[in-house]
Amino acid sequence: MKVSKDLKKMTTTQTEMARALGISQQRVSQMLKEDIMVRDKSGAVLVIESLKNFYNVRTSDGSDGEELDLNVEKAKHERTKREIAELKLAMMERKVYSARTVELVLTEMLSNLRTQLLGLPSKLAPQLEKKKKEKIYEVMTKEIEEKLAELSEYTPEMFSKEEITETNDDEDGD
Repeated sequence: MKVSKDLKKMTTTQTEMARALGISQQRVSQMLKEDIMVRDKSGAVLVIESLKNFYNVRTSDGSDGEELDLNVEKAKHERTKREIAELKLAMMERKVYSARTVELVLTEMLSNLRTQLLGLPSKLAPQLEKKKKEKIYEVMTKEIEEKLAELSEYTPEMFSKEEITETNDDEDGD
């Protein structure tokens, strides 16, 4: 193609600009609204000015809003796989626990404590009948402290009941 006039005034259609850039015509239309692509007085797309703006925007934010950078996406995918592997390792080393397991163990522990505390009046009432205030306080404090001491018997093994499930880390063949 031979161009004999001023290149800065060369125009094209939205469809042709989209084809040349490998994007959709709708994206070109959107960029016209965003003043990335520029029109002349007749409404045609000014090629040079529009290309300058398009590539300036594209290089400043890393994309044109439609196309994904395959290398960036692969890097994100690999980072996610690494983080999952690190979490699995930490679980195997008993450094972290799943929220579900912690919730189950704590719910069981607190439920048992509640049951034991609610059982204290019926257990202690016969023993404390007609006792002095100081003796009642002493016996009740001792019983409550025993129940609370059971909570301090926490061991990390209580939280490792859940098995670590193996997943196929190489689903995409990497």
